[in-house]
Amino acid sequence: MALTGPPRPKIQEGDLVILYEGYQRNTPLYMKRGDSYKNQYGIFPHVNMIGKNFGEKVISAKGGRGWVIPLAPTPELWTCSLKHRTQILYQPDIALVLANLQLKPGSVVLEAGTGSGSLSTSIARTIAPHGFLHTFEFNEYRHQTAEKEFKANGLSSVVKCRHRDVVKTGFPLVEGGVDAVFLDLPTPWDVVPSAARNLRDFGAFCSFSPCIEQVQETCKKLGDLNFKHIKTYEILQRVYDLTQQTYVPPPDNSILLTQTAKERKEQRKREREEAASLKQKSKRQKTESKPKEGASVESSKTEPVVPRPKPQHVKTMIATPPSRAHGHTGFLTFAFKCGTG
Repeated sequence: MALTGPPRPKIQEGDLVILYEGYQRNTPLYMKRGDSYKNQYGIFPHVNMIGKNFGEKVISAKGGRGWVIPLAPTPELWTCSLKHRTQILYQPDIALVLANLQLKPGSVVLEAGTGSGSLSTSIARTIAPHGFLHTFEFNEYRHQTAEKEFKANGLSSVVKCRHRDVVKTGFPLVEGGVDAVFLDLPTPWDVVPSAARNLRDFGAFCSFSPCIEQVQETCKKLGDLNFKHIKTYEILQRVYDLTQQTYVPPPDNSILLTQTAKERKEQRKREREEAASLKQKSKRQKTESKPKEGASVESSKTEPVVPRPKPQHVKTMIATPPSRAHGHTGFLTFAFKCGTG
């Protein structure tokens, strides 16, 4: 099943499925009769999944109680489950890249730094079926692995991965030019002139860099080559923890929300007067309760103290932000080519 095509209702042999095994546990799997998938929950023969609907729970074989859920593949699920060969971009960054590069079906894109193919897969889904992505990777192993995955995932019609060191040799000239360029390189400023030669007028440029010094150098080069609307973004993702906690609710002060300042002042004055009156009354009761000379002990006994009611505890779900901010993934710099560079 291709990552760019319409989803099919049932799983077929040869399909890519994403096995949901639990929270943040997803595994990509290609269906093949005779094969089985094993994990801590049991053994799951592929034949037990073939013919079932995507999203249907599959119980482990041989009377096991474990289960998995085969999901229809999407670029988002592929990003969450792929094998990392390099640091990858995740959906917050990917969404910003796709939007600011203004990609759409039919767009032609150049990419340098294929890596694990996370962004490449999302670009392919966006520009399919008539667009094309030319992606380049300088590492031979990563290039070969990415090319195999693109073919297995049904992306060969919209993606071509080539082995090339773009930093040293630049991009090859693409006939007719391209609509957008994306760079994930240690020295992106060295490739900006090559990107400018391939970009059509008003074409979009994006560079991903982990360090601000790289951003500064890249922005300077973009300005020298007449790129406009240069902007840099940093996305920080905060994951909140949900926990159940018990607390004692405060007294109901909702009436204070509808009172004027004068009314609240008068109410507090009445409360202070009532508190003072209760305090004096308590002192009189203590004085009266003292036994008089010659009086029996029995007659001096006061009424038993009524214990205060225990406070009512309430259970609720609390969203807690992370105790410390995690490091950023990188900076995304965008620009548009205006005129000849």
